[in-house]
Amino acid sequence: MEQIIQLASDDDITSIRFRLEWSDARRVLLVVPRKNKVLRSLVNQKILARAADRLNIQLALVTLDMKTRDAAKQAGLKTYAAEWIARKRGFISLAADKAAPETTEAPRLRLVETPSPRRVRIQNKKLVLVVGSGRVGCLQQIIALILAGILALALVLTVLALAPTATVTLTPQVEVITATLGLTADPSPDVSAVDAENSIIPARAVQTELTLFTEVKTLDTEAAPVDFATGSVVFINRTQDEQFIPISATLRTSSGVPIEFITTQTATVPAGTGATAAATIIAVEPGPRGNAPAGQINRFANPTQGLLVRVINESAVSGGSMRQAGVVKDDDKDRVRAKLRQLIQQEGYEQMLAQLDEGEFIPPESLQTIELDITYNHFSGDVTDALGAEMHAVVRGTAVGNYYANQLAYYALLEQVPADAALLPKGLQFSAGGIEAVDDRSVTFSVMAEGVAVSDIDENLARQSITFKPIGEAQKWLSDNQPIISVPGVDVSPNWLGRLPAFPSRIEVVVVDVLPLIFGEEE
Repeated sequence: MEQIIQLASDDDITSIRFRLEWSDARRVLLVVPRKNKVLRSLVNQKILARAADRLNIQLALVTLDMKTRDAAKQAGLKTYAAEWIARKRGFISLAADKAAPETTEAPRLRLVETPSPRRVRIQNKKLVLVVGSGRVGCLQQIIALILAGILALALVLTVLALAPTATVTLTPQVEVITATLGLTADPSPDVSAVDAENSIIPARAVQTELTLFTEVKTLDTEAAPVDFATGSVVFINRTQDEQFIPISATLRTSSGVPIEFITTQTATVPAGTGATAAATIIAVEPGPRGNAPAGQINRFANPTQGLLVRVINESAVSGGSMRQAGVVKDDDKDRVRAKLRQLIQQEGYEQMLAQLDEGEFIPPESLQTIELDITYNHFSGDVTDALGAEMHAVVRGTAVGNYYANQLAYYALLEQVPADAALLPKGLQFSAGGIEAVDDRSVTFSVMAEGVAVSDIDENLARQSITFKPIGEAQKWLSDNQPIISVPGVDVSPNWLGRLPAFPSRIEVVVVDVLPLIFGEEE
């Protein structure tokens, strides 16, 4: 039978052991919350391990606390970074019963009444005086001298063995651990939590709506009517009243295909038949077609005005010509559209980055630009040197949280750490790799984790194993049996015998802090 016991943050060692004793399971997985510091103590871990052995229970812990993990290793207990890792390793199955945290009272002490002590009468001892000669025999003197010599020799040896102290300096081995994990960030509502077994993490769909205008130069040129013909006309009054000719009054020729012109200024014809006034005109269409000989412009587009005023061009109207000019083609529309999509996607990406929460990023490969509308300021075939367009679009993307990705990468990194080593909390590095696939709005990418693992050194074993050994022999034993990277330093003071002290308590084992060596920091 298997069981998962979820501890509370305020459980002490008594309540933990009490819950273990009440469990009927033969295999128990204790889930230790981050705020529970009880099991950081090696003494408490050993108490828990002895209780598990006594109850014939296979016990393991789930914790991310490095001190708790180290103490568990020294006590001989297994540790896992997460429940799913314990299931993956086969320690516990999916069908295991899970007990929620509860408040467990420690067993109360029972007061036992004891009878009052009885008074006992002690009789006085009788002293007997033995009368002798007062002399000590030779044999007794010899024995006394031998015993005194033995005691003196033992005292000297004890002083020689106990007086020195030793400091043993060990530098543990270090190893750079790396792990690469493929993850899928899914922004769909169905994914709201981390799915460690399938490497799926929740993501967030983001979007912004914007409108931009830009233009491009037209590439094709051809001979086209560009310049407008200009000239002047004379208005002749047909009535006795003053006549007003507004600006933009339309005039035309009377022979052939009519050519239209408009006035570019107002004119007031004085009262009286035959009174005249002049005004400048310009052709409505560009090119040579607007050129007109003298006397050809003699009609108003509005017949009513022709009844009041007569018009005539006394000189030729000229200036309309052909020249090489840009012409709008379909390729120009495609280019301005592609440029707009690029500008809108870049602008939308920057706007969405400003809306991200701390620790989030948007893979550029997840961006989608959806056009809502586009309008051009010219049609195909129009003569112009530049074509402009305005686009209204929506830019979408997928926001991925680094915290989710780094969490799974950290679990993968822990799996790479050897059993006799510990991962340093400092120096952990996480980086996102390349995007492997984009499916709808789900993004599959890789994340890499790197850290430094430091070998565990059993200080008690080292201290007990080198007692009273010669210094060279002690150094060789330490190099052969402890995971260190250099010759151990041994300092004995005073060094009378060339050996280490006879008792482990006189030996101090110093494990070098490798953080300054790795990261170049001063303590």
